[in-house]
Parts: sequence; structure tokens; C-alpha cells
Amino acid sequence: MKSVVKWSVPIALISILYAGCGRDNPVKSKQGHDHAEATGLVILQDENEIVRYEDGTVSGMIAVKAGEETPALSVFFIDEHDGDLFVPEDDHFGLSWSVEQTHIAEVYRDAGDGEWRFRVRGLVSGNTTLVITLNHGDHADFVSVPIPIGVTD
Repeated sequence: MKSVVKWSVPIALISILYAGCGRDNPVKSKQGHDHAEATGLVILQDENEIVRYEDGTVSGMIAVKAGEETPALSVFFIDEHDGDLFVPEDDHFGLSWSVEQTHIAEVYRDAGDGEWRFRVRGLVSGNTTLVITLNHGDHADFVSVPIPIGVTD
């Protein structure tokens, strides 16, 4: 009897872990997930690439004059499996951002811009950074390194 009780707890735990790691995982991409996993991003302005964050390196920057704003900038994420650019199609995803020095520039979205576009307004001359987050439900699926914003007179 003691050996049955002794082994019943470990067997129950193993059974729970096995059942919990089954085939019903809701986070699956082309290699077993329902969505692609972002490993970087690209920002386009008027179909031209102005920023790329890939392999831990940022190239380019967002440039705007003080008192002016950029046209709508489009964000595309880089799929970690094949390097293709994508925007999530599931409505459980969303875009958020933070600006380091909000007195230099502000980032916002106009009503008609859509979920994967934003604008930058230059407030005063200077440099700041933008961190972009791809949210999935209640957690961050991807967070960029700081992306430079330059505001000139």
C-alpha cells in the first residue's frame, strides 16, 4: 500500500504534464505554431525601407522636422523561420510603443492608419528612441531594441 501511495503522486504529475504538453498548444506557426514568430522588424515610409532591426542590429532611423509629422509608417515583422516579412492577421495581436523622450517626439496613430501603421511628430530638435512591441493577448510577443528618432529644425 505504501508503494502505491508513494508512486501515485509522481505518476499523477507526469500525467498532468504529458496532457498539458499535448497537441492542443494554441501558439503554433509553420513549424507547429498558429502564427509566425517575429525575430526583427522593418519600418517602411512610402514603400521605402527606413529602419531594419535584425540580428540585434538597427540600421536606419526615423527622421522628422520639428513641428512636422511623418506620413504613416508601416511596420512589418521578420519571421524567425524563413525571414519573410509579415503582419499578424489574428485580431489577438496589437502594436504598442514607447518613446524615451516624449518632449522631443511623439508617436501616434490616426484613425485611418490601421493597426500596423503609426506616425511620428517632431516636437523639438533632438534625438530620442522608440521601442516597438508586438502584443499577443495579454503579453508581449516581440519587443524591439530602441530605434533612433532624429528631429531637426
